[in-house]
Amino acid sequence: MLYAPSVKVFIEDAYTGTVVAVDNVLLGPAVVGSVMSNMGYRTTRLFEQAFAMPSITGHGFADSLQTLTAVRKNLLSRVGLGAANTPNAGSDMETSFANYVRECTLTGVDLNLKSVDAILRDADSLNAIRFDSDIYMTEIYVGGQPQTKTCTDAWTDLGVVANGAFSMSLENLLQQTLGVQAAADTVPKIQDAFDALAGPGAINAADYMMMSAIMPMFEKGVIGRHEDAMHWTKASMIEQAIQQPNTQWAAEQTLFARIVRPMMAFIEGLSYAIAPIMAFVVLFGSVGLRMNIGYFSMLLWIQLWMPILAVINLFINMSAAGKMAALTSANYNLPSMMGIYQLDMELQQWLSIGGMMAASTPAITLMLIYRGAVTATHFLGWMDGGDYVNEKIASPDVISPAPVLNAQPLHQYSPCRH
Repeated sequence: MLYAPSVKVFIEDAYTGTVVAVDNVLLGPAVVGSVMSNMGYRTTRLFEQAFAMPSITGHGFADSLQTLTAVRKNLLSRVGLGAANTPNAGSDMETSFANYVRECTLTGVDLNLKSVDAILRDADSLNAIRFDSDIYMTEIYVGGQPQTKTCTDAWTDLGVVANGAFSMSLENLLQQTLGVQAAADTVPKIQDAFDALAGPGAINAADYMMMSAIMPMFEKGVIGRHEDAMHWTKASMIEQAIQQPNTQWAAEQTLFARIVRPMMAFIEGLSYAIAPIMAFVVLFGSVGLRMNIGYFSMLLWIQLWMPILAVINLFINMSAAGKMAALTSANYNLPSMMGIYQLDMELQQWLSIGGMMAASTPAITLMLIYRGAVTATHFLGWMDGGDYVNEKIASPDVISPAPVLNAQPLHQYSPCRH
């Protein structure tokens, strides 16, 4: 009776809200899918009513952390900025800011009129690198032909474009990445993330977005300054320090989106697909009944994933909020450059922890359903961090046999030889 008639089923994505209609679905799988999926989803919603954190059902896993990470990842370089780097015809914001830092800001530092520490701790991205001078000059590209102006006049023109067309172009750039309906919703989306982690109004989202865009340009200006002074080693060192985290950010993917969600979708879809087979094996008697008990245990296992993920999401957000409180203090003054550097490390740490815990969710729920010692042992194996420290760097071997063929390094250093 359950597998003869067919019905129309509406499938809703719990994260995006997208609804897909499917005709001619057998009544049995439709009933099983509706009852079981709503059991896990509604339980999760009830959990999250008391959490007072961005919900996994409404926003996704670790949404606040991923929002802040997305802003940094998409504003790291000229390639990431794309058309946003040219908000006006003939403009080039990266070259303009890099020139200004190299020829104005760092000139003020050399003259002891500005300090590097003050620049790094200033929460106002534009004021941080400003240097007023009617003597020193720089070349900027803010529209039309390149213009050579004094540091004071150049800053006035840069500020107009930065606060106007450049800011709007950044919002347009981040609109699709953050998944908002309109460009005007970009800054409110970032503000919601900061409000959830640091408290309402503790950090200005517009300043964070602007500072995230200007920081790579500031770093490029520092490199140019060292090259002008022929400090090639310092320039290379800073370039490497910039490129390594940039590469790490570019390669970073959310483990939840890459593995956990597809795995959840596949196993849940598989359970619905084999529903007719499980109805057929009931005819095998006690063997079929045991198989169906195992089948419903698998369905219960799947529906426990989202409540467990909701608890993990709460833990990640609360832990990150505790770290954010330190970054908003006078020591770092987020969104200053120094504060953002520290925030980057915290974001990477808690997203990696969250990804590991999200990937271990099936093992946690499996341990609850089947109470297996093997499952528990496997889950505890995730907590073994292993040995990632190469102690031989600081304490090398007293003696080591040489290989038959030894390739020499490009650069070599010896503490006893200069």
